[in-house]
Amino acid sequence: MLGKIIEFSRDKKDLTIRLPAPGKFRLGETVRITRPKKARTMKQNSFYWCFLTWCISPDGGNLQDQGHFSVDGLHENIKVWFQERHGRDFGMEERFSTTKLDKEGFGRFLDIVNQELMVEFFGIDTSGFWREYETMQGEYGVYSEIPF
Repeated sequence: MLGKIIEFSRDKKDLTIRLPAPGKFRLGETVRITRPKKARTMKQNSFYWCFLTWCISPDGGNLQDQGHFSVDGLHENIKVWFQERHGRDFGMEERFSTTKLDKEGFGRFLDIVNQELMVEFFGIDTSGFWREYETMQGEYGVYSEIPF
């Protein structure tokens, strides 16, 4: 939940925050205050959908042999898988959504999906995708720790 600081004490140790809806906080409870992070980029999102398309394609990872024919369906299955195994690591106790990830978190998410799910679980050699990506970097941005 995001709130807006509306008042500080003179010593700047106390503050008042206005929330958009009633909060479920208790008096004396410790809370973490952080600045909002930038959401994942459209280039990251586009890159992810290209990766899933490649994974399903008979010319790529051929997940059609595993019964995956829809990129949207595969994405929904990935979200369930990811929530069960890594949701808490990403601060998502409830329903996992990639739209809640910042740039860094989305990069970590894709690394995990690639290595743990595609390579280790499905046994897909994704090196073909990464080789193809190297020739298309200008189209989808640079995939690394550096934000897209």
